[in-house]
Amino acid sequence: MSDIPQKPNKHICLTNRRPLMISSDPEGELFAALADPDVLTLVRGLSKEEARSPFTDGLFGLDEPKTNAAVKKMKSVGLISSRRDGDAHVYFLNAPRFRDLAMFLNDLVKE
Repeated sequence: MSDIPQKPNKHICLTNRRPLMISSDPEGELFAALADPDVLTLVRGLSKEEARSPFTDGLFGLDEPKTNAAVKKMKSVGLISSRRDGDAHVYFLNAPRFRDLAMFLNDLVKE
């Protein structure tokens, strides 16, 4: 066994969970995040399959910087979650957050 420390993978860690900031306009923040074309690209891709870090080649047609920026934006409004899998993290959509958004929209169109 080697005593040389291994360099960690470059990825955005979501496993250090801190409470999401309480917002006075959570739906507005969700809509603002979803208005970003890169975020929407990740939402569409992650709705079909999970993604494993690191994102050195990007995801779903986005390059690495755009992918990382979109993941950070999604994290800030709670649209994405992750779990550890060995040295990597697996990223997936935060389904309860999307359900909250769906309920909000459904309430708007109720008669």
